[in-house]
Amino acid sequence: MRILLCGMGNEERGDDGFGPYIVKSIQETETIKTINCHLYLENYLNKIISFNPDMIILFDTVKKNHDKTIFLRNDEILTHSPISASTHSLPFSAIYQFLKKRDKPEIWFIGVRPNSYEHFSDETMTIAQRVTEVFNLLDKEKNLTIMKLYENLSTALK
Repeated sequence: MRILLCGMGNEERGDDGFGPYIVKSIQETETIKTINCHLYLENYLNKIISFNPDMIILFDTVKKNHDKTIFLRNDEILTHSPISASTHSLPFSAIYQFLKKRDKPEIWFIGVRPNSYEHFSDETMTIAQRVTEVFNLLDKEKNLTIMKLYENLSTALK
């Protein structure tokens, strides 16, 4: 399985750097590739497609979310498309449909509610470290499957 992790956000704006922090903290391997999409995921769509991933996981902050984290899988992205993620100009539903039409990869979105735009908050750092540990551990153990990722990420995001 080839997994592409896409971090989105502004590293200079505290918790908005959640996505870039994740992709910088996870070690790339044959299975896991990372890309920092900065503020505009749509600018990296061709590069994302060129990786030919089986799974794409998007990481960002979510402003209009009452929970501290959000974890959407595949079509859930369409039903929750009103979420406001950073300052991106295209809705995730449009990006999702574009990527899904290509090679039909699994597409997940993991978002955190920002606590501060001045510094990386302890709460966001804790979540980011848990997510990073999940990927690094499962990949090291050669146990990186969709089911294991789902189980471990669901627990890490609580």
